[in-house]
Amino acid sequence: MTSQKGRITLPIFLEFIELRTKVASVFPMLLGILWSLYRYHVFNPLNTFLFVLAVLSFDMCTTAINNTMDYVKAKDQVYRKEENVIGRHQLDFRQMVEIILLLLFFSIAISLMLVWRTDLMLLPLGAVCFVIGICYTFGPIPLSRMPLGEIFSGVTMGFGIFFLAVFVQAPHQLLVSRFVGEWFQLQVAWGKFLEIGLMSLPLVCLIANIMLANNLCDLEEDIRNDRHTLVFHIGRQKGLLLYICLSMLSWVLWLLYPLLGFLPYWAWIGCGVAVLSYKSLGRFLEKQIKRETFIEAVKSFVLFAMMYLVVLILAVVF
Repeated sequence: MTSQKGRITLPIFLEFIELRTKVASVFPMLLGILWSLYRYHVFNPLNTFLFVLAVLSFDMCTTAINNTMDYVKAKDQVYRKEENVIGRHQLDFRQMVEIILLLLFFSIAISLMLVWRTDLMLLPLGAVCFVIGICYTFGPIPLSRMPLGEIFSGVTMGFGIFFLAVFVQAPHQLLVSRFVGEWFQLQVAWGKFLEIGLMSLPLVCLIANIMLANNLCDLEEDIRNDRHTLVFHIGRQKGLLLYICLSMLSWVLWLLYPLLGFLPYWAWIGCGVAVLSYKSLGRFLEKQIKRETFIEAVKSFVLFAMMYLVVLILAVVF
């Protein structure tokens, strides 16, 4: 299929919303759902279906905003006309904005249905995720252009999606909110909150590493386009050191989970995957080139998440 000015084809739409990057939201969703089933023995099919629709549509929306804002704010004309998806395919800017709004409103509508089906507290929790997701790439100073991108992407997608995937299954196992006269009462199962936070922490680290790897590869381009990311401030060498630490922390946490009683002891078998992750780490440390080695950060995340997924599936079954 080919594109025409003012129109967008399916392949170009998939490039615009970067379908390949959706693993960063799909895996936390799946792992949160399985963790809820394994640890709390609850699963709500309809809520899960609605949640998947809401997350994927909003993830596509934020990616579309990111590509659009990069096009608008680009000072490097080579990047603007030859590398950005809008400039390269000469897409109609107004149509891109319409796609963004359509995805956003669809996600909001589905999310409001979930609020009605679960608990009122989902409204502020979801609103925070929406605000962070939009401000990540939109506004006068987007979070992605500041030394905060890794923190917000890691926490929002690694913890936020994982937590909400558990929450929509049985919200009252995590918190209870109610109006009593002129009072609003909120009870929180803080132990479960801490537990979910700890189980999602490897995802937080590895998703942050995807953003960090992107910024390490794009350092020169970011400087030309006035994007002052974390790597811009701390330098390439410290950025690589942080990348190593986040990679290692994920596996250290995996070693701790059976000792804390969160996973069965046979889950340590999954550490065999660490060998592949170590090789991937070495390839990225050797050189940071977007078209060649950025994929190693995604591979490391997928390797860990796939191992995590298989262990939880087996734990649920057996």
